Amino acid sequence: MANSAPDMRLAGMRVLVTRPAGRAKDLLAALHEQGAATLHIPMLVINELDAQRDAASIQCNRDRILDLDRYHKLIFISANAVHYGVNLVEQFWPQWPAQQPVLAIGKATATALADRGLNAIGGDGSMNSESLLATDELISVSGERIAIFRGMGGRETLADVMRERGASVDYIECYRRCAPRLDRAETLAQLSGFAPTAAIVNSGETLENLTALLPPDSALFDCPLIVPGDRVAALAGNLGYARAIPAANAGTAATLEALHTLPCV
Repeated sequence: MANSAPDMRLAGMRVLVTRPAGRAKDLLAALHEQGAATLHIPMLVINELDAQRDAASIQCNRDRILDLDRYHKLIFISANAVHYGVNLVEQFWPQWPAQQPVLAIGKATATALADRGLNAIGGDGSMNSESLLATDELISVSGERIAIFRGMGGRETLADVMRERGASVDYIECYRRCAPRLDRAETLAQLSGFAPTAAIVNSGETLENLTALLPPDSALFDCPLIVPGDRVAALAGNLGYARAIPAANAGTAATLEALHTLPCV
């Protein structure tokens, strides 16, 4: 039987990828397999907490980790939260302290948890706080104590809604999201030379970092953006981008599906 023809639906497309370093490999490979040219410029950097600047947060995390067996549920926001959070837990608990439910936002987060031996609830759907809040495990949480593993800062929707439902919610903020330190002139020259026909932006913070880099007349404002949902699409419009296409989520498959709606050149 003859081999099927390769899927080259993105042939001729030039795609800017802005995922953090270390989190873009699968997306870049999938884009190349379908014929797209890519330029990877990370617009978000993930750093561990600083012992001096973040001393208060580090102590707070330690206290909450020592009480981890008193929480009814644990929620991990991202694969980065799994990496830094599970490493932190294992400093104090050689064995996982309890068998409470573990929930994940997004398939990548659930996969990262599975790789660490933790079976997660969630990991499907739109991969955001709203979809996780709609799961059976979080509908009725009155009287429960819940820990959220995440980076410093971020959206408050998940905690706010669970508190409205009667839960006590604590954050374990175990890493920082930072804007990259880039040579602006060099980066703008890269963008100009590559002339992307589409750009992939996986979060509002990533989009804001990209926008801060661009001059007001940048051609990128007229370039179609693939974004993870309506919230980031609305932000893109407010920031002056002409066209933002909301993917079903930030995962690779959904991103490719959104790209397939664009004409190749």
